[in-house]
Amino acid sequence: MKVLLPAASPTCFLPLSRSPPNINGTVLVKKPSLSYSSSSTYRTRVGNHLKGSASLSTRPSHFHARAQAGTMPISVDLAKQDVLAALSQIIDPDFGTDIVSCGFVKDLHIDEPMKEVSFRLELTTPACPIKDMFEQQANEVVAELPWVNKVNVKMSAQPAKPIFAGELPKGLQRISNIIAVSSCKGGVGKSTVAVNLAYTLAGMGARVGIFDADVYGPSLPTMVSPENRLLEMNPETRTILPAEYLGVKLVSFGFAGQGRAIMRGPMVSGVINQLLTTAEWGELDYLVIDMPPGTGDIQLTLCQVAPLTAAVIVTTPQKLAFIDVAKGVRMFSKLKVPCVAVVENMCYFDADDKRYYPFGKGSGAQACCPAVWDTSSF
Repeated sequence: MKVLLPAASPTCFLPLSRSPPNINGTVLVKKPSLSYSSSSTYRTRVGNHLKGSASLSTRPSHFHARAQAGTMPISVDLAKQDVLAALSQIIDPDFGTDIVSCGFVKDLHIDEPMKEVSFRLELTTPACPIKDMFEQQANEVVAELPWVNKVNVKMSAQPAKPIFAGELPKGLQRISNIIAVSSCKGGVGKSTVAVNLAYTLAGMGARVGIFDADVYGPSLPTMVSPENRLLEMNPETRTILPAEYLGVKLVSFGFAGQGRAIMRGPMVSGVINQLLTTAEWGELDYLVIDMPPGTGDIQLTLCQVAPLTAAVIVTTPQKLAFIDVAKGVRMFSKLKVPCVAVVENMCYFDADDKRYYPFGKGSGAQACCPAVWDTSSF
């Protein structure tokens, strides 16, 4: 399985695109500065810090002479400046600037008698894969200050909230990011990718839910096995209580006790709307929606009801799958939903120290570059 990041284009655009993160361990050099900005401006994006590693810049040359001599600075304000100067050596590889300027440093406190420094690093996602490295480096650079005896670092996260949260259905108002996993083609492994993505994010510390939007052939009950395999209704609030497995909340028509649906399109759209908006999702960092195949009523209903943050496209190497995937990418483009990644599933297998591509290769790369599509095939 290969994961490809699509190039920005009119059809598959990346409003969050910036220079690629530093993933090679290169030391980023940051010139010393006397300003200590603590702006709390955050960028709304999916999966911040999904790649990269933190780096240390060159050590600032303006540490106070008192601190270098091992004595406590005259005032707490000067001591805080020393701490911020030390922390400004840590560069966020995704934003390309130091963690102080990013506004990650919160609740800085100096205990003068004990010479103890306490602060909190508030990241933009609890699923940051380098948060442990941030914590370690923060401890190290502050502990190097000669007057510091002890360092206490607490890690937290404050994901960006949807801009129009107050206008959303009540069940969706406390969800920070909604990710659609789509293919518009059946049998390409979309449900497998959705479940793996959800549990990977949960394993990184995020609060995650999965919504199986396929009423005709729900896959979630086969993929996971919660203790309670039936959705329940809260008699007081008349809301749906999701099933739960390994800390991830689950909602699927397959847990409704009716198996697969036999009903017409408008009725299916109503069922999808009810399951999604009346479920008690609570506070979630990510809600992963396993989209059904196609580009019809159900897909449009989901895109209109739920403010999708981004879409992940799943395809296979065959041309037949790619044709439907291309239609799906265009649908998301018209609905102003950015496609942030393409997964080329069932791509190859390794045997006898050699890699084999039984179905060919390249459809994922093509999906990333709509400019080369042969539109006569659609």
